[in-house]
Amino acid sequence: MRFLLYDRVLEATKGESMVAVKHVSLTEDHLGAGYAGRRLLSGSLLLESMAQVAGWLVHYSTDFTVSAFLCIIDRAEIVGELAPGKAMRVETRMLSLSKRWAQLSCAAYDEATPIARVARFNYVLQDITDPREIAAEENRFRYYSGWPLERIRAVPTEPVIS
Repeated sequence: MRFLLYDRVLEATKGESMVAVKHVSLTEDHLGAGYAGRRLLSGSLLLESMAQVAGWLVHYSTDFTVSAFLCIIDRAEIVGELAPGKAMRVETRMLSLSKRWAQLSCAAYDEATPIARVARFNYVLQDITDPREIAAEENRFRYYSGWPLERIRAVPTEPVIS
């Protein structure tokens, strides 16, 4: 099972940007006792949520033909907090994309109030060549993004001959 820290992708533009939402509820075990007795989404989980959305933008922008591995987080700032009952909007932008490297910026908001920002996420990229693996990754994205079933493609069961 994967631990997703966003609930739905709201907008996605290949090579440019992605916007997702994360709703925080009291039933989330990772809120624990919180900070000074307050139940808040931790800074590390805020960053993880942002990194997940940024990573999916890389996958989406490359038609799921690469795996993206986070290697650098540059100038991360937690400037607010997110309590249960709130929704966090995660906005990520592609700064650059090459065959082996991707750089993105990201910000998270509670409505219009900034919660966190990252000047630069750097991902190193590795090619995916198996058509079944590419299709499976695309389906995983569509499913995890909360997109309707008609937008999810079938994974080929037979090898694709090029």
